[in-house]
Amino acid sequence: MPGPSFDLDWELGLFKAVRALWRAVAPSPAPLFDPARAATLAAHGPALRVLGQMIAGEAVRLQPARSEGGVRGRDLLIPAWIEVCADPTLNREIMALRVVVAAELRRLRLVAPEEELENLFVSVSAAQDAANGLSARLPRFAEAWAEACALVLRGRPDPASLSGRARLIEELRQSALRGETSWRTPERLALLRATPERGAASPPVPLWGRLHPASPEDALGGDESPDKLDQQPPSAEATEREAGAIEELKLVQLKPNEGLELPTHVFEKVETAEGFNGSMRQLDGEDELNDHMEALDEVDLSHLVRGGPRASSVLKAEIGLDVEVPDISRVSPGERAVLYDEWDHRAKNYRKGWCQVYPTQAPRGDQRWAMEALSRHRRLVERLYQDLAKQRAALAPAPRQADGEEIDLDAVVEAWSELRARRSPPDRLYIRARRQRRDVATTVLLDLSLSTDSWVQDRRVLDVSREAVLVLGEVAERLGDSLQVLAFASQTRNQIRVWEVRGWSEPWSVGRGRLGALCPQGYTRIGPAIRHAVAGLRKRDARERLLLIVSDGKPTDHDRYEGRYGVADVRQALREAKRDGVHVHALAIDAVARDYLPSMLGPGGWTILPRPDRLPEAITQIYGRLV
Repeated sequence: MPGPSFDLDWELGLFKAVRALWRAVAPSPAPLFDPARAATLAAHGPALRVLGQMIAGEAVRLQPARSEGGVRGRDLLIPAWIEVCADPTLNREIMALRVVVAAELRRLRLVAPEEELENLFVSVSAAQDAANGLSARLPRFAEAWAEACALVLRGRPDPASLSGRARLIEELRQSALRGETSWRTPERLALLRATPERGAASPPVPLWGRLHPASPEDALGGDESPDKLDQQPPSAEATEREAGAIEELKLVQLKPNEGLELPTHVFEKVETAEGFNGSMRQLDGEDELNDHMEALDEVDLSHLVRGGPRASSVLKAEIGLDVEVPDISRVSPGERAVLYDEWDHRAKNYRKGWCQVYPTQAPRGDQRWAMEALSRHRRLVERLYQDLAKQRAALAPAPRQADGEEIDLDAVVEAWSELRARRSPPDRLYIRARRQRRDVATTVLLDLSLSTDSWVQDRRVLDVSREAVLVLGEVAERLGDSLQVLAFASQTRNQIRVWEVRGWSEPWSVGRGRLGALCPQGYTRIGPAIRHAVAGLRKRDARERLLLIVSDGKPTDHDRYEGRYGVADVRQALREAKRDGVHVHALAIDAVARDYLPSMLGPGGWTILPRPDRLPEAITQIYGRLV
């Protein structure tokens, strides 16, 4: 039981009243930056996010940094504002360079050392290496980087004005800004560790930050399933407020006996808000979030405590704990790639075993996304099912029969031609209506590349695509059809991942849950993905095989899969599919698809929809027509 406590709310009320009076009469603090000169993440974040995704080759998020910022998994922690000089254009360029370097560090997947000084040393070295690599790949980057470094260098403090370790850190940072590498020695790191801290700290460099450990989503999995954990969701009436992004997060899993509070101290006079320090405090269960927002701005929120009682208020902070499909470039030990050829239109020949495809089981996810989407499309699913069921129940005409209800005019014309040519005419001159047996295997191939993170008419492309596949899956399940769902993305020819969202023998409920966990990443090396899907269809014992592709069809990848080369490879992969008896049809809602799909699939092999909300209905109708 909780210890005894005394009602001393009058003291807390008096403190709040005096503080409010002081804030009313005290002069407001000067703004931290000049809005006319500074570059702010709020203003430029959306455009810079697109730039960061192009460099990183996957979906990244730009979050405002609380301190030095840096790279934490897919989160690029960028200063909320940068004001290095009076010129707003130069400040915007510095913020853009900061995002580009951070995205390059994300692409390189560097490991963040845990020890603070080693992390500082490695982070500055990594930023320098990333800038050198970008200078070799991107036109004008070297010039822009040199100008920005010189500008930042002019505003740095004199190392002689600092003392102790701060002086050495400032010398290190200024050496990196000048492009020097002589400081990158084990002896310099040892000297940093041996020098004590004294006086003011060396200020962060706006062009780069720190390497932070990636989001600990694996830790969330643990050995226990979520339904076995003693967790309580917040109440429906709970207050929600937004907090800033958390740069470093430590996961704390409470054991059953750790959820008990410490006894209340008799001299505790006021209510407190503090960060987690290993012990649970007595909770009053009150929803007073709005009253304590000012204090919470100063609380360390870097611990995520899993377990404990129901929350009465929710302070939402970006901590990057995403349960998503595995990253393309994370190849686990023991994973084996399937090799596929790629067509080189210049040499007019295949590059043998050129592409490595990693077949991967998509994570199960939960059913919440699917249930919410189905609640919006339930009438559509029912209508499409009824239409296809009625269509299949109808008797189909079978031509050239020995007897039947109608004359087959085509057969009669052919017989007359044979007689005129003095040859024996065919005797099958009738049409009979009969039920057709449908024996079709269908694979849906879903594009997960970064282009699906774009928006069309206020809808994200991937969200529309997932809902379309969900509707098709529901209808196919009720019809008893054989349906497989795959998703793909790439990061060069050596890292192409194809996720199995729903396998041939799996229940549709499994695929339905997996759809909700898909996220945009990587590029669109579509040729190997088509070859992999066709290889699976060839193994199915079915009279007909159908491949439905949901993509804008634009071939792209980090190692120059664009333009004529990529289009030629996709066209060749489609020829191979046709040769193997697989019918292919592509659907898209992006206008850019009009530049690629017609030339690759030819007449009748593609559908581009003017409105994204038409895709769920269109894919099912096309499926019904083709099947």
